[in-house]
Amino acid sequence: MLNRILYLLSFIFIPFASFAQSISPSGYFLKDSIQIGEPTAYVLSIKYPKKMEIVFPDSLHNFHPFELTKKTYFTTKSDSTFSVDSTIYYLSTFEIDSIQYLKLPVYKINEFDSLIFWTETDSVVLSQVVTSIPDSVVMVTNTKYVEVPMAFNYPYAMIGIAVCIIVILILWIVFGKSVKRTILLYRLKKKNVKFVKAFDSLVEADFLQSEEILTVWKLYLEKLKAEPFTKLTTKEIVELLNQPKAKDALMAIDRNIYGPKDESLLLDAYKAIKSIAELEYTNKVKLITNG
Repeated sequence: MLNRILYLLSFIFIPFASFAQSISPSGYFLKDSIQIGEPTAYVLSIKYPKKMEIVFPDSLHNFHPFELTKKTYFTTKSDSTFSVDSTIYYLSTFEIDSIQYLKLPVYKINEFDSLIFWTETDSVVLSQVVTSIPDSVVMVTNTKYVEVPMAFNYPYAMIGIAVCIIVILILWIVFGKSVKRTILLYRLKKKNVKFVKAFDSLVEADFLQSEEILTVWKLYLEKLKAEPFTKLTTKEIVELLNQPKAKDALMAIDRNIYGPKDESLLLDAYKAIKSIAELEYTNKVKLITNG
């Protein structure tokens, strides 16, 4: 009887173990060490069941402590059961930590949300440009008379420093809010420009890759509004945005992803969700400007 139970449990758990192994992404640097500002290649690849929808990080992803220089996608390779996707990201760093680490997510697109699978953490060593003083450098002793200047006037220096601090504090109190507002608006504009460029590039590159286009849109709104758009259903997104054209646009995209293809509505749907994102950006700018 016990043998039969164990035999049955093996049929239940073995498929889950093999499924988990089949969607473990691999990420690693091609070099063990880099210099500050030097682009280095990071390879991200994944083997997964052929029918599964997988999305890699794009230029909107935060690669800290690295900055994305460019990326190279490779064509998906598939057999009867599995597919393999891979991308090379060229990253630079301007941090000074001696060892720097990175791990990246891979998104599995479900019907109304997505799952995230992380690579193992990989690291690179930051090489120091100057490691030692050359032997040719020799200290030279100067025995000539040098006039020593008068002692430093510390009381006056302290008074000057105190005055500078007071002036800086006054300027910060008067203009600090305006400065912070300007910096925040600049960052918002930079992110909006990156989103528009990425969104338009995807639409122009492959009109039918609705899942990736929708994911880029959700990720941008998630950062803009601090709401978990990638984890919300279409109905929840419509209620959260409270924009009339959001429902029809998202439903048209969902029908193209999960039902019979109807390309005639896709272009209008893409334009609609892009205009929604632009309107949310404009509203955020007004809120900060008037805040």
